[in-house]
This record gives sequence, structure tokens and C-alpha cells, in this order.
Amino acid sequence: MNKMRGRPRTGTDDGRDRLLTAARNLFATCGYHGATLRMIAQEAHCDPALIAYHFGSKKELFARAMALSLGPSLVLEKALDGDPTTAPERLAALVIRAWDAPEVRGSLAQLVATGMQHPEVLHAFREYLEREIVSRLGEYFGGRGASERASATITIIIGIIFGRYVIGVEPLRSLPPDRLVDLLTPSLRAISTARPRGRSVSPSGPHGLPPRN
Repeated sequence: MNKMRGRPRTGTDDGRDRLLTAARNLFATCGYHGATLRMIAQEAHCDPALIAYHFGSKKELFARAMALSLGPSLVLEKALDGDPTTAPERLAALVIRAWDAPEVRGSLAQLVATGMQHPEVLHAFREYLEREIVSRLGEYFGGRGASERASATITIIIGIIFGRYVIGVEPLRSLPPDRLVDLLTPSLRAISTARPRGRSVSPSGPHGLPPRN
């Protein structure tokens, strides 16, 4: 049987829904890393090329399959594209702007509800975050302690997202987006500019004091 390659023909079953169903099942059972694109395409009885056509990449297929209408990796890439000195401001603004959208909040609630019933879904999502978000951010930071700083950054962002959009903690829930960005940015900046432990603060010693003899 000949399989379609590339763009599907108009009026035919393009396989998108079948790919999402297959991806959701395989990500839950095999994890993000274990579920390959070839496995997903085979399960959906589709050509692997249709994954690239519909979703662009494995990480975006995962985001859609796990009920995230906006892939976190896209937000991160936009935030890191530009002047590194203003990356914390961009990251804070893009995260809040993205998750403030009603359809994204609904997707997050659906993911949490599914994860509470099926721990394997949360396992796959955690693996996705580690491989596509924390790892990418660690590469961006570079140097000693990059992984720890990346993990701390994501921990702060996840805390804000869950506190505001899932649990609805006040006054976090009701803060205007611009005010929330202002509050979030200093913490992200402090992590991004943190010095690895063991390095001297200045030639004159800690806190600007002259070194002891």
C-alpha cells in the first residue's frame, strides 16, 4: 500500500487525529524519550513525514498530545532569541502572556487532571521538561552550575504557573500581568547572573572589603 508523503491531499484523512491519539498513548507508556516518531507513525498507520507536516517536531507533537495548546519549548526559544542581558524580562513576559490565554489555562487544567489519574503522563511530561526545557536553558547559561541554575529557573516559573492558573492563590491569581512580570523578573535575573560557588566576588575580597593578610 502506498503511503502519502509530505502534504496530504485535500479532502483526505490527513492522519492528524490518529497521530495525536497514538502519540498520547505511546508517550504515556514509553516516556518522551522512548516513544520514537517512527513508533508513533506506525501506531497511527501514517507516514512519518506527516508528523513534521502537522506538528513540526517531536516536542510540539508531545505538547499537543499532552493537551498543551502552546508548547513550552516555543516560549523558551522566543525568550532566548535576542540580547542575553534582557532574556529574564522576555522570559517572564512571554510566560505570563502565553499562560494568560484562556485556551492555554484550560489545556493546563486538563493535563493536571489527567496526570493525577495517570502518573505515567506526569512522568512523560517531566521527561519532556528535562530534555527540551531544562537542558536547553542549561546550554544557554553555560559554565559551572548551568544545570542547577536552569532547574531553579524552571522551578520558579512552574510555581508561578501552578499558583496563578491551577490553584488560584491570591493575590497571585488577581495580579495584573504587567505587575506579575515585574515581580518575576528580578528572581529570574538573579539566577541567570549567579556566580558559581567557589569564585571570588571581586579582587578586593567579598563585599568589597580588602583581603585579610
